[in-house]
Amino acid sequence: MPEGAASPSGPACGIVVPQPVYIFAGGGTGGHLYPALSVAEELLRIQPGSRIVFACSQRPIDRKILDPLPYAVVAQPVRPLPGRLWQVGGFLRSWRQSSLLARDMITDLRPAAVLGLGGFAAGPIVCRTAKAGLPVGLLNPDAVPGKANRFLAAKADVVFTQFSATTEGFPARLRGRVRCVGCPTRSILLGADRGQALRYFGLREDRKTLLVCGGSLLAEAISDALAALAAELAPLAGVWQVLHVTASPRAREIEAALIRGGLTVRTQGYCNRMDLAYAAADLVLGRAGAVTVAELSVTGTAAVLMPYPHHADQHQRLNAAALAEAGAAVVCPDVKDAAANAASLRERMIPLMRDLRRLDAMRRSAAGLGRPNAAVEVARWLAGVNQPKGGD
Repeated sequence: MPEGAASPSGPACGIVVPQPVYIFAGGGTGGHLYPALSVAEELLRIQPGSRIVFACSQRPIDRKILDPLPYAVVAQPVRPLPGRLWQVGGFLRSWRQSSLLARDMITDLRPAAVLGLGGFAAGPIVCRTAKAGLPVGLLNPDAVPGKANRFLAAKADVVFTQFSATTEGFPARLRGRVRCVGCPTRSILLGADRGQALRYFGLREDRKTLLVCGGSLLAEAISDALAALAAELAPLAGVWQVLHVTASPRAREIEAALIRGGLTVRTQGYCNRMDLAYAAADLVLGRAGAVTVAELSVTGTAAVLMPYPHHADQHQRLNAAALAEAGAAVVCPDVKDAAANAASLRERMIPLMRDLRRLDAMRRSAAGLGRPNAAVEVARWLAGVNQPKGGD
């Protein structure tokens, strides 16, 4: 070869090594998307230049979360499995349309692997990927596998779970595919500074902070219970303050009631800096979604949890139980009545806010449950599925 000539496999020959493509399939809720975003972040760190495509649902929440981010997004027409017979025809049509879209995506993109995120929007892509013989992983961070994941597990090479007990939710023949790694969480949650957090929200440094996560309308019962507790919280105003994240139309009314009792209160309709919210918090009052439970663990934050009561499988109750059994959380069932919920919080949360030694013990217990490397483990599997096995 003449001196200075490029290698036949080098860039001077015009040969471009294609970057691997990964499809993340699913959506419909933040609980499906946020763990996936954590994995995507780690995957790009491990394999810079990788291309990530989100095949999501057509629900507005998906575009709200994904549009600001540097990923390709394809909204599928697939609908949730219907609960009424007359809706079956529309569901089947939407499934067929999404299945054809999935076929075209897999043919055109030839992904290195697909990660199913749970929920109805994962179905068509995962099924088509398995049919094509390409690697498939599933995320299942809730304690109880949902209908979609129970169906799709047979088509997956690996199912990543947050809780070891989740394995029992799958058929015995599939349990060897389950890996308990934790729930992927955002790396930004780690190492946030408390002083910065308090300044960001305009909170006092000489007070403990109760973070109330009633951000979703599905959590409005939490905000209603908080309002009913205004009189009981007033005597704690010299020690505690409140950061209330809520979409409740009564937000300002609730804030005014708490302020009348002497509390420092900050209200936000939406919080896009949950890293700082957790850094500011000494106690969290909220639901028990899989992502919330994981974030409480990795940030070492004590919690009072009110599991969402309307899920048929009661998976939030089981999510919360994992923290409660470890001494990291107190569970107050949401009995769908504001007065009864307030009475339950009065019995469980108010004494906890007065017992700072117990609160500190709960914080230590929460930190002991944290699995901060979950996203890394899932990303490593994705990055490794198309690598040579053995050899040089």
